[in-house]
Formats: sequence, C-alpha cells, structure tokens
Amino acid sequence: MIKYSMYVKESSFFHSLDPRTKIIILASVFGLALLYKDPLYLGSIAIFVLVMIRFLCKIKIRKLLTYIRPILPLVLMSLLLWPFFQPTGKILFEYWKISVSEDGIRMGLAMTFRIFAIITATFLLLMTTLQRDLVLGLMKFKIPYEYCLTLAISLRYVPTLAGITYTIMDAQRSRGLELDKGPIFKRIRNYIPIITPLIIGSIRMAEELAIAIESRGFGYGERTFLKEISLKRRDYATMTIFVLILGVGIYIRLLGYGNMAFV
Repeated sequence: MIKYSMYVKESSFFHSLDPRTKIIILASVFGLALLYKDPLYLGSIAIFVLVMIRFLCKIKIRKLLTYIRPILPLVLMSLLLWPFFQPTGKILFEYWKISVSEDGIRMGLAMTFRIFAIITATFLLLMTTLQRDLVLGLMKFKIPYEYCLTLAISLRYVPTLAGITYTIMDAQRSRGLELDKGPIFKRIRNYIPIITPLIIGSIRMAEELAIAIESRGFGYGERTFLKEISLKRRDYATMTIFVLILGVGIYIRLLGYGNMAFV
C-alpha cells in the first residue's frame, strides 16, 4: 500500500500547535544542533527530540523508525567514516596509512548525533502537521506560494515514489530477479529494471501533475484558502520557551562549552 503522507493522526499537544510554532521549534533545534560540536551536547539534543516525539506528540519511536529507516545508513556512514578523517588526538588503531584516533571517534559521534537530531526534528514537524497547514504556515512567514507549493509537492510525492519503488521491486522479485545476491556490480546491474520503470513513471506523474495544476488556474489571480490558521496562547508560550532555550544555548556556547579543541 502506497502512503501519500507522513502525517500521523493523533490527539496530542504538538498536533494542536500552529504550524508556525512548529517551524520555530524546528529552527531552534536546527540552531542548537549546528551550534555545538561536542557529542555529549549533541546527543542530549537528539534525546530531547525523541522525548518530544514520544510524549508531546504521542508517536511511538517504532513509528518514527519506519520513516527514517531509509536515512539511517547515512547516519551510520558518518559514524563509520569520520574517525578516519580526523587524525588528531590519541591513536587507537593504525594500519598502513589508515589510523583511527580518539578525537576521530568523538567527531564521528558528534556528526552522527547532529544529523540524527536534525532528521528527527524534521520528521517531528512532518508527522504532526498536515501538508496544507505547513504550506499555509510558510506563507504566513511571507514565503512566496510557488516555493511553498514546490515543498508541498516534494513532501507529497517522495513517499509516493518510495511506494512505487517497493512495488516495482516486488514485481521484479516475483519474476526471479535477485537484488541482494551476487557480486556488487551484478547487484547494481540488477537494479536497472527497477530504475527504468521508475523514471518513466515519474515523468508520467510529472506530466499529469502539470496538467492538474494548470487546470486549477495556478498562477492566475490571488490565492485564497478554505482554512485559516491563527496563533493561540499555547503557541506564543511554546515559541517563547523554545526561543529562550535557543538563547540559553547560544549563551552557553559563548561561554566556551560544547566545543572540541580540534574543530
């Protein structure tokens, strides 16, 4: 079954917030994640985001993992590769010209926690906000509707394309195509029967989407919306708390905490 949205319907505090408030929260988490370089601080930020998802959004971590599973190899790759590119500090392992240092491992952990915190914070927004509300929230920040629509289409069709990909893979497996066996070059070659119909299907969807947008008068006249959004007391209070958290984080960073000497 193809899922067209990452939105998870729940009755939670986070779901009830205005999309602008959630965007401010996302920006605050982004700022903190980019601000610090120590894995202890970045790990704390990642845990804080997971706590928000579990208790403020009432979304199970298992549900989150189903969405971020395709991205997890990127997170693990940063953990495995960074130690080899940071030669400073105490050498823990060395073979020929390859060495792994204590600072390299710390850097790998820091980058892993940073990427994980940013990814989970992004999905926190997407899983608690309807796409139309997200677009409307972005427009309230005076972002042109064309850019908001582009983002909405991306969010709408990325999971669709993922579902189509899985459908094609299952169809090819039923025909005897082995995708996970054999040498690496053979496995890459076996993915050609998947990529070709996926590209053709993507082009067909793009043409149908262009016709649908044009038939609805996109770009002609002023845009109106059926639903309007408004900030409530809880939104102002939540935005104030997260702006203060970001401010305290900046102050702590200026005091010299959360840094690593080799960075």
